[in-house]
Amino acid sequence: MSTELSVIESRIRNAGELANVDEELIELIAKPIRVLEMSLILRHDDGRHSLFSAWRAHHSDVLAVDGMKGGFRISPDVNRDETVALSAGMTLKTALVGLPLGGAKGGICADPKTLTSREVDRLVRLYARELNPHLGETGNLTDIPAPDLNTNPHHMAIFADEISRIRGGLVAGCVTGKPVELGGIPGRLSSTGFGVAAVAELAAGSLDGLFVAQEGFGNVGRYAARTAHQRGAIYIAIYDIGLGGCLYSPSGINIPELTEIIDAHGPKAFEVYATEHGAKFGDFSWRDEHLSANGKIDLFLPCAASQTVTAQAAKKMVDMGLKYVSEGANNPTSPEADQQFLAGGVTVIPDVLANAGGVAGSYMEMSKAASMSIPTEDETLEAVRGILTKAWEQVHAACESYGVDSLRLAGDALAVSKIAAAHQVRGW
Repeated sequence: MSTELSVIESRIRNAGELANVDEELIELIAKPIRVLEMSLILRHDDGRHSLFSAWRAHHSDVLAVDGMKGGFRISPDVNRDETVALSAGMTLKTALVGLPLGGAKGGICADPKTLTSREVDRLVRLYARELNPHLGETGNLTDIPAPDLNTNPHHMAIFADEISRIRGGLVAGCVTGKPVELGGIPGRLSSTGFGVAAVAELAAGSLDGLFVAQEGFGNVGRYAARTAHQRGAIYIAIYDIGLGGCLYSPSGINIPELTEIIDAHGPKAFEVYATEHGAKFGDFSWRDEHLSANGKIDLFLPCAASQTVTAQAAKKMVDMGLKYVSEGANNPTSPEADQQFLAGGVTVIPDVLANAGGVAGSYMEMSKAASMSIPTEDETLEAVRGILTKAWEQVHAACESYGVDSLRLAGDALAVSKIAAAHQVRGW
C-alpha cells in the first residue's frame, strides 16, 4: 500500500473514531466499492503502438444522488493506489461541502510531454471507450469525470464526443469542465483556484497585504494567484518545475503580468519575468537559507502535487512566521508536516475544503444542464463561495463540538459522520 493511500485510510479511521462511528462501518467507508483497471493500446502518429495502464476508482456512491464525481489525470505517476486514495478524498470532499455526489477518480499512466497533442487526444478517446459501460445510461449517469492534472476542457470535449459517438446521440453531460461552447459554464475552469483563495480569505479575514508563497502554477495555481492578487495579497515566491523552478521577488510578483508572460513564453516564463523585473529564478526552493533567512511569509498555497510538503519544509515556514495554509493540491501535506503546522499555531485549511471549489463548480455545471440556464462567471464563483463559506462555518463548529484544534480532523469527522448516516438510512 502506498503512503498516500495509507494516509487517507488512516484519516478516515481516525475521523470515524472521533465521530463515534461503528468500526465495521468505518472499514466499509474506507474501502472503494470498485476499481477498474484498463490497458490502452495507443497508435502513435508514426504508426508505432504502445501500451498504457489506466484506472478509475469508484470509492462511494452512498451519497451519489446525482452520480459519482472526480477528475481524471494523465501523469507518469498515476497508479492504482493513488487513484483509490484520490477517490476517497473526493468522497470526503463532496460529503463535507454538502453535495449529493459520491467520490470517484481516474487516471492514465503516461507522460503527456512525450506525446503529441493528437496522441493525447487518442489516449483520452481510448479511456472514454473503456469507461463507457460504467458511466450509466443517458440521463442516469453514475460516474461523471472532470478535468484534473494535465487534462483540461479540450480533453473533456474529446471524452464527451467519444461517448456520444458510441451511444449514437449527444451525451454532453457525461463529463463536467467542458468548454462553454459545448455545455460548460463560465467560472468552472477557475472555480478550484478561486476557492483556494476564497477560503484563505475566510481564515485570515483579509488577504490584503499578506505575503504569499505558492507551489504550482497550473490551472489551480493560476486562478488561486489571480484571486489572491486581486484581494491585495503580495506574492513573494512561486515554485513550478515546469516554468523553471522558483521565481522569487521580495518586492512582490505582478501576477497578471506573469500570467501573460507564461502564455507567451511557456517554460521560459520565469526567466523572462526575472530578467525584466530583477527577480531571482532557478532550480532552488524559496525556502532555501539564502532566501528565507530574513524572509517573511503569511500564507502558503500548495497547488502542485501530493505529499510535497515535508516536516522540514513545514518547520522552515513556521520559522518564517507562517500563519495560514490553504491546500490547493490533493493531499499535499505529509502527516509529519501537519503536526509541525499544528504545533506552530498555523491554520491549515485541508484539501477537502480548500479545493472543493472545483466539484462545487462542476455541480453548478450539472445544475445548469438540468435547468438550461447559463450563469456568468461571477455568478458561478459567488455560488461556489457560498458553498465553501457554509462548509467553513460547519468545520469550525465541528472543531468546537469534537474538542479538536485540527480543521483537517474536524472536517474529516464531519464528512465521515454524514457518510455513516447515509449508510444507516439506506440500511447498509
